[in-house]
Amino acid sequence: MFTYTIENNEQLNKFYREFKEYVKSFYNFSAKFLINPTLMEKYKEHEKIALILINKSIFQNYFNMLAQLDNNMYFSALSCLENGLYNIRLFKVLKSNQNNLYKYIKGEDFDLEKCEKVIEKNTDLDDKHEFSIIDFYNEIKSKNRFTDMSVIMPPQIANDNLYMGLSNGNVLSDELQDNIRKYIAASYEALSIHNHMFFNGGIDDAAEETDGRMFKTFMEYVKHYS
Repeated sequence: MFTYTIENNEQLNKFYREFKEYVKSFYNFSAKFLINPTLMEKYKEHEKIALILINKSIFQNYFNMLAQLDNNMYFSALSCLENGLYNIRLFKVLKSNQNNLYKYIKGEDFDLEKCEKVIEKNTDLDDKHEFSIIDFYNEIKSKNRFTDMSVIMPPQIANDNLYMGLSNGNVLSDELQDNIRKYIAASYEALSIHNHMFFNGGIDDAAEETDGRMFKTFMEYVKHYS
């Protein structure tokens, strides 16, 4: 089981535990949401299937990321996170325009980055989030592709051993734990944006209670690290 041992570890472990509950709560709720005939009545059957697959790929990747971290499998966890973030981007694009969903399903001239640029162009500056899921995705992707070795190498050294495979040994370096600290917080921000696009508004009391509790913990984190 992954636990922080670095400075402020009590607060960080609380954040990590509650984030796991947050993921679990919305994963369970998402299944109910996507098969609700009232909420999904505007979609055709093949569109419902696509939405279910995309949504589950987000939560399953987040689940897998947390499971890999609990087994000190850092790069494997980042790979799951990369896939989850890509699908968060994809879901946002598909929700923004029915034509995007049609193109994606049919495979006709669909380009995620082009769709994102259209959304960016048509979004008022006041409506944009300071946190960029695209920038976070690109950062994770660069680490998974070993683009910047100077950033990757230090966290992989623990107890005078170099870990470049799936596992990072039984003890994680302080640098690696600090990386995980930042990535878990950013993962919450990305997933929160996704969840509020679809689930905000009194649809499920239990999920929203978990959401409120997680947001309070996140604000404690922001207050400490800002």
